[in-house]
Amino acid sequence: MIKKLTLATLLFFSFFSSLFALNLSVNEDSVKAYREALVCYENQNYGQALKLCEDAILFRKQLSQNHKKVLETSMSPRRVQRAGKEISAILAVLEERNEKEAIGIIKYYFSRKGEKFFENSIDKLLSYIDEIQDFPEAQCLIGDIYLLEGEYIFAEKYYLEAIENSKVLDIPNQKYEILTKLARISYLQNDLNQMEVRLLSILTEDKTFSDKALFSAMMNTISSNKADSMQKFFQLYRSDTYYALEAYNKLFEYYYSLGNMEKSLQFALLSVLTNFSRMEDVVASRNIEYSYKDLQTLFFEVSLYPDILDWCNRNDVWKNFNNFSMVLIKCGYDKFAKSLLTVLAEFTPEAYWQKNAVIILSRIK
Repeated sequence: MIKKLTLATLLFFSFFSSLFALNLSVNEDSVKAYREALVCYENQNYGQALKLCEDAILFRKQLSQNHKKVLETSMSPRRVQRAGKEISAILAVLEERNEKEAIGIIKYYFSRKGEKFFENSIDKLLSYIDEIQDFPEAQCLIGDIYLLEGEYIFAEKYYLEAIENSKVLDIPNQKYEILTKLARISYLQNDLNQMEVRLLSILTEDKTFSDKALFSAMMNTISSNKADSMQKFFQLYRSDTYYALEAYNKLFEYYYSLGNMEKSLQFALLSVLTNFSRMEDVVASRNIEYSYKDLQTLFFEVSLYPDILDWCNRNDVWKNFNNFSMVLIKCGYDKFAKSLLTVLAEFTPEAYWQKNAVIILSRIK
């Protein structure tokens, strides 16, 4: 048993050491350069950060081109071609031919994306290798540098390149952050129409925003003008589109500045509902005995966790609740607003916005 375990262990480390060596030789250069660029950026050494980003982009391109060349060369012999387009069949022939480098590359991408991703198709694998020659994270960081320096045209150029290559982002939701930065450039250039378009583009895959039936149901609850409408609203509805929060808030501010209360209410509602859902999800993950009872109980639970309070303050959660209440009043939904403000005025964990809620509540006749 000991001998078998030792042999298995040796084989395991043999495979992954060769894979790791491949990873270091052709992949770690790009990752290392990008990570060093992030450190330089945080230390405000923007010139060096820019150079390292450009290096990372170059190394990533070299990685893709080298991998594709090795695979195409290994598959050029007739015996390999006769295996067809299925990766499993090609791997079997490559094993017989002892094509270690080609095998290592294929298994490297299996480890990165999983075998199922490529659907056993060598064409799909080669296509993916072509795609990853771009480094959208590095392109985005270059955009950040130019944005800080006020070079909006160059910043926009690199952000747009990052968006074009967003399908190979390691964190897919980062594309929404890049779109938000593009919207900020439009705002700084006083192109509010383009800012609106870019913010709305963040919501193209947002099911909560696009669900008209859901929005109609939420508005029916709000406009029912009953004493328990606020309580019912937070019992019935949830939203998990956390990536869209900043877009909701910016669009609220934009439409509010235009005096468009209908659209302002829509985005204030989405922001508050998403903030509320996020708080409840986190509290429930911390306290297994928690279940939603009412808003004041949730706010009390939130007050027990400094990190949740910090998240709320950083994301203007309490401000968003007060903005929602304010727009509700302007739209004539006083009963809902009064019920909400009564809770906010007593249970908001942040003193400034608690006092602000008291002021807004006092204006309701």
